[in-house]
Amino acid sequence: MTECIYKHILVMTDFSEDSLNAVRVAANIAKFCGSKITILHVAHDESQIKLYLNTSEYEKVREKIDIEIEEQLQEIHKEVPALDELNAKHVIRRGIPYVEGLLEIEKGDYDLVVIGSHGKTSIKKFFYGSTAEKIARRAPISVLVTRIKQ
Repeated sequence: MTECIYKHILVMTDFSEDSLNAVRVAANIAKFCGSKITILHVAHDESQIKLYLNTSEYEKVREKIDIEIEEQLQEIHKEVPALDELNAKHVIRRGIPYVEGLLEIEKGDYDLVVIGSHGKTSIKKFFYGSTAEKIARRAPISVLVTRIKQ
């Protein structure tokens, strides 16, 4: 049997059903390969909110967002128990998902990125492309785009 080439897998999640499927796929690959796995969530940049809130209010909003992200990550672990066996790491970044995804890929020692595809469901995605498409076009490593069968 040949050695598996994926030593560290990055899986991106926005907590949708499609991205939960991507997490399941990444966990299966990691289990098969004996790979490390890191789950990346990019919280959309809320910097514009600073214009409308004072510092205290802004910090409360950020705290609520962080709590919600942690709760969602716990849900993923309940849905995909293999993540606990694999000692999955979490990375949370703030900004534009595809930009932060690419920055994390460059920063880490990843061999594969797994991301769910939502398909082109809106005019905006038609003109600007999805996060998955942008990652696939620009990533310096292999990209696996998963899709839920309809």
